[in-house]
Amino acid sequence: MSETREFVSEGRTTIVTISGVDGGPDYVLVHGIGMGHRYWSTLADTLAETGRVYALDLPGFGDAPEPEHALDMAASGDLLAQLVRHFGLSRPVLVGHSMGAQIVAEAVARHPDVSDCVVLIAPTVNRRERSGIMQALRLLQDVSLSNPKVMRLGLMYYAMAGPRWYFKKLGLMLEHRIEDALPRVSARTLVIRGARDTVVPGYWAREVTRLAPSARLVEIPGRGHETMITGGERIARLIAEHAGAVEPELAGADLPPARRGLGAAALWWALDYVYAVRWQIAALLLRAPARYSRGDRSKPTIVILPGIYETWVFLKPLADRLSSAGYRVSVVHGMRYNRLSVARTAELLDRALSKVAAPAAGRIIVAHSKGGLIGKQLMLWGSVEVLGLVAICTPFAGSHLARYSPDPSIRAFLPDDETIVALAGDTSVDERITSVYGHFDPHVPEGSVLRGARNIEVDAAGHFRLLSAAPTLDVVADEVNRMARESAVAERASAGYGRRGTAATS
Repeated sequence: MSETREFVSEGRTTIVTISGVDGGPDYVLVHGIGMGHRYWSTLADTLAETGRVYALDLPGFGDAPEPEHALDMAASGDLLAQLVRHFGLSRPVLVGHSMGAQIVAEAVARHPDVSDCVVLIAPTVNRRERSGIMQALRLLQDVSLSNPKVMRLGLMYYAMAGPRWYFKKLGLMLEHRIEDALPRVSARTLVIRGARDTVVPGYWAREVTRLAPSARLVEIPGRGHETMITGGERIARLIAEHAGAVEPELAGADLPPARRGLGAAALWWALDYVYAVRWQIAALLLRAPARYSRGDRSKPTIVILPGIYETWVFLKPLADRLSSAGYRVSVVHGMRYNRLSVARTAELLDRALSKVAAPAAGRIIVAHSKGGLIGKQLMLWGSVEVLGLVAICTPFAGSHLARYSPDPSIRAFLPDDETIVALAGDTSVDERITSVYGHFDPHVPEGSVLRGARNIEVDAAGHFRLLSAAPTLDVVADEVNRMARESAVAERASAGYGRRGTAATS
């Protein structure tokens, strides 16, 4: 059952539809331009199973009457903060979509006490395309418009708002610069983007995530700008997990049925192993190119760490991409097939890196699978300094599939393994880690989400094949660039700061 209440402030009426159960978080849902509470539909119903949901019709939209004057985004943020206090909500989860994300960002930037947990879905406006014409063009290109439900709801709500009020609000939306508010958002922030969203391109979503101090990004494969309509249950689960209302589910639970069957899983395994065999053969022939040791010395050196039964060659597509961007790439030799324990390998790596003069700009680790565990272990207990770690398909929570292997070095990935548990329990370096993973990993069904880290799901699948997927290459390059920029800023801010170094040599 739901109830409808009104909140009136300075002659402006907001309609609030309330549903859900007591005992969980309070969720406040703030819609985008021209829309209203009904378009949350499945998402709101799913969230209502874990807490109390407050779905808004902002003044002039949905069932709320049109006020005499439109509020800009900052004033709308103030209105949202007033509404939260009026209903007596104690630090609710604020969820905004599109323009609603701008309002939520302003609310918590201007009133930090209102919420410590926010979700920005498809946050606008991309500052490279800050015009009504460009935004309309991108929306017309968006995959969401092919969905009948999206079209029906959109036409209904736009008719209710009317063109005059819509364009009045659009001007204020386009004038607003969310990038100015985001650095003041201290709340834990989850940024959600549909991987096929043309209104919010990937580079803009990553910039939004970078600007908010405590943000992480999740991209939803196959979805567009209205991802919370077409993928309501999945988005609701992500929000509830972010709020701590439910435990994270297995990565496989998020997959379309066609990808969860035994036949499909077997196919993914087969394709992954074909890819792995290809690179194992390549490892017999390839040596690290001389150009890896050349590059811009003002940039950090990249240390490449492979997974178990792998050599550096598995990460060659990533190394090539970073080398072409001007980074010096350091390849670790002597790991053989990386079958030693995580702790022992981290110890040997630390010893090797300590013998090499530390680059002035520091070092960043880019690792795959087990390599990510080794990288985190090194950051925790090593004597060398590491700026950050970008880990791809790393089993931070282990993998229950390890129990089926006769190899003790693989059974060490069981979720209750002492090393897995110890690494998960020490979160002191997690904020310097970015975990990258696809929408399906046949080897790590538990997923690679690391709480406290930046978690980025790319629109690709596989465990080995992910390493050469274009979305992975883009995200890893972006994250390395971000870490390099942040390190350079910190270096300038603290004169005389010295690093002790990090990488292995080719």
